[in-house]
Parts: sequence; C-alpha cells; structure tokens
Amino acid sequence: MGLCLGLVWTPCVGPTVGAATTLASQQTQLVHVALLMVLFGIGASTPLLVLGGLSRKAFQRLRGPLLRVGKTGKRVLGGLVMALGLAILSGLDKGIEAWLVDLAPGWLNELSTKY
Repeated sequence: MGLCLGLVWTPCVGPTVGAATTLASQQTQLVHVALLMVLFGIGASTPLLVLGGLSRKAFQRLRGPLLRVGKTGKRVLGGLVMALGLAILSGLDKGIEAWLVDLAPGWLNELSTKY
C-alpha cells in the first residue's frame, strides 16, 4: 500500500519538498520553511494513520483464516521445493524443460533466446 501511495504522491511531493529545500538552503525564511514541512508532514501522515488503523482492524478479523491458509501454503510450497530439488538432482528437470520448449509457441521461444 505504501509503494502505491508513494507512486501516486510523487508528482505532488516533489514540488513541495523541492521548494522547501530551496528555501532552507538559502537560509532565509527558516520559520516559514519549518512550518511548511510540519504542515506537510501532518497532511502526509494523516491518511497513512487512518489507513493503518482500518487495515489493522481488517487483518485482525482475517487473522485466523490467513494463518490456516499460510500453514497449508507452507506445506504445499515446501513440497514443490522438494520436488524441484529431486528433479534437479535426478536430471529430470532437463526433460521437463525440453518438453515445455516444444509446447511453447515460437514467438515465446524466440523472445526468450533473443536477448
């Protein structure tokens, strides 16, 4: 969520922080710059705090089901890793790779070997 919010905010944050940094580097109107940055910080943090509080409540409700799914997912992924390891040790992975290359469309094979 933070990454998406950062991508959305980037065009808005740049001019504000840039202007404040420029004013601060000139060492003039430092009180104005400090006030601007404090207000900007409050404005930027308020939605994050609200979203954090709301998402915490949602995750608390979903905690039990997520833990059960996670436990099952660990076992499934562990089994897949073990199967992959055995395939590599036995050399079976090369046969599977050749079979998948034969099944793949020509454009995909061309793309994967082009670069």
